[in-house]
Amino acid sequence: MRRFSTLILTALSLTGCTADGYRAEADRQVQAVIKERQEKTTGYTPEVEVEPTTQPIVPKKSYAKVPLTRQPDIGGTPIRRVTYTLPAEPLGPAIPDPSPLPDVEADIFADAYRIQRSRLEYGPGLDEGSVAKLDLFAAISYAVQNARTYRDQMESLYLSALDVTLERHLFSPRPFVTTTARYSGAQDSEVGSAYSVTQRVGVRQKLPYGGEIVATGLVTFVNALNDNITDGESAELALRATIPLWRGAGMVNLEPLISTERELIYATRSFESYRRAFAVDVASRYFRTLIRYNALRNRFTNYRNLLDLVERTEALFAAGRVTALEVQRAQQSLLSAEDALNSAQFTLQSELDDFKIFIGMPVNQGIELAFVDVQVAAIDQAMGSPEELALRYRLDLQTARDRIDDAKRGASNAVNQLGPSLDFTGGGAVGNGAGDPARRIDVESLQYDAGIVLDLPVDRLPERNAYRRALIGLEQAKRRATDLEENVIADVRSAERTIRSAQYSLDIQRAGITLARERLDFANESLLLGRVTNSREVVEAQSSLLNAQDAFDRARADLQIQMLQYLRDTGTLRVDPAAGILGLAMTRDE
Repeated sequence: MRRFSTLILTALSLTGCTADGYRAEADRQVQAVIKERQEKTTGYTPEVEVEPTTQPIVPKKSYAKVPLTRQPDIGGTPIRRVTYTLPAEPLGPAIPDPSPLPDVEADIFADAYRIQRSRLEYGPGLDEGSVAKLDLFAAISYAVQNARTYRDQMESLYLSALDVTLERHLFSPRPFVTTTARYSGAQDSEVGSAYSVTQRVGVRQKLPYGGEIVATGLVTFVNALNDNITDGESAELALRATIPLWRGAGMVNLEPLISTERELIYATRSFESYRRAFAVDVASRYFRTLIRYNALRNRFTNYRNLLDLVERTEALFAAGRVTALEVQRAQQSLLSAEDALNSAQFTLQSELDDFKIFIGMPVNQGIELAFVDVQVAAIDQAMGSPEELALRYRLDLQTARDRIDDAKRGASNAVNQLGPSLDFTGGGAVGNGAGDPARRIDVESLQYDAGIVLDLPVDRLPERNAYRRALIGLEQAKRRATDLEENVIADVRSAERTIRSAQYSLDIQRAGITLARERLDFANESLLLGRVTNSREVVEAQSSLLNAQDAFDRARADLQIQMLQYLRDTGTLRVDPAAGILGLAMTRDE
């Protein structure tokens, strides 16, 4: 007993090096190696010392399998559908057009599309019998069902859940059954030969705070093949356990389960963030594709107006009021307008193909996008400023903060590995008596043992390095979280500025359309009344109106996109079915 006490005291003295001592020793050795290599590599030794850190205090929430996730209580996403019909006039504010332009058909865009389809066909034709007509929310719904990138994200979440099922299984009773058939013999015929079958059945289970317990039943049947060996059967019931008392004991044993459970939460948050970003991405592509529709419609209107200008200049030339040069200028402008119409058709078809690929639609599938606006209600200021909302509800930021707790837990686990290993082992077994059948277990045959295995920490260099790495990982996790916080604030501030800029730009472009149309009206009137004898002013005014219309389309689309991105950046965009029409659009069909 005295020797055993002396051994324990020796172990305690060897473990007198604290975690901070291990850290300091690692720093000294690493700095020496780095300086030596720097001197030989660069000829000087720049300062690269790592700041000393101490063992962190690990809060209880670091061990929570399901860390808290904050969600804004906004009563549904502030997005609603606004459907409008495309007017048979240039896109922009409703301004009466007093110019003496020829009457056009009710649906200019349909007219333009039909003419261009009949005259300009790029690539193989589409299946006109099955044209998919999608508005914004139908496009999002289609993408959720069919987009390949969306499926990849779902599979990533599935794989994270698979890891959890494995770790949970390891802490549950795990049965096993093995059967061994063996033939034994020798060259000497007097030794004899036999055929034996061994059946081993048992169950093992990892204990929550360290160690493992195994219960087994073993039965062996021997069938002699000659008279030199007798038949027989034996049985044994055994129970063994190994339990760590120091190193590897406690919550550190649950680390694989805790980490996989928490990683599943992080993967769930990541998938939810992806779904929100995916909805915004589809909407952005949708609105930008509508710009191409409007650009085609605007250029068709421009083409019709210039065609009318050519007819008027030809009539004026016949009356001797303008020169042939003005007729040629109008004709040249008409050719440019037709070329622009051709390019707009090509660009639209390419944009539609890209959109179809993104949402998972076959490229040869016909598609038609419906013109739908979305209105985004203002966020309740009582909930806090946009920056405060983002810092509270952004899912990626919540994960970054939880990873700090993970790093603290990892450092605590690394400290556990620095200590001595003290394990309890024990077990017992009973079997049948000699000559008895296997089913007759003799309690008197019970044998048992118990012991303690002590492994002194005389060499803990790998564990020391792992501990120092864990401390550095903790500091890096803190810096990453801080950096992400700053970037989140910057994103929100940028989103606010972009929205104000888009609203201001929209007002400017609306005024630009008004001015361009007034200028065109005046130029047309001057040409008809003979105040001017050239068509230059009409051509330039028509070009200015076209540019203003395009700018207005872009500004309106940018404003809607920026509003959606603002909701995404503040963490207040909700895509669950109970949150409104956007969430319903993202419901997958099972």
